[in-house]
Amino acid sequence: MLKLGTISLDGTKIHADASKHNAVSYKRLLEVEAQLRSEVEELFALSEQSDQPEVPDGLVVREEIARREDRLARRAVAKAVLEARAAERRAAEQADYEATMAQREERERTTGRHPRGRPPTPPVPGPRDGDQYNFSATSTYL
Repeated sequence: MLKLGTISLDGTKIHADASKHNAVSYKRLLEVEAQLRSEVEELFALSEQSDQPEVPDGLVVREEIARREDRLARRAVAKAVLEARAAERRAAEQADYEATMAQREERERTTGRHPRGRPPTPPVPGPRDGDQYNFSATSTYL
């Protein structure tokens, strides 16, 4: 017999959910990406001005550009992950679609009648607007 020692359970529940505040949907990801690109362009224009009278106190343009470009890079990784997940999902959905269509054709051949109901819709390529990526969660895609 094996003796392990004292094991105590106090009923503590620990959830391993990732932060909801660090999650972003694909639709929101595209919106934020466009916003960050426009901010970077504005900062470049601001840095190219010779006298820079409109620069607020404490604003270091180079640091702000670097920060936004870093955010853009992280969002590019998230976008790539979501697109990879969408490609995997589409492959699985395409296999299901083809199997269903083959069943319908087989049933039509054996019975001689068209199958009832609407035919299944083919899978749509690309990520859906609601697909989410969480920046706080560790992912196997990174």
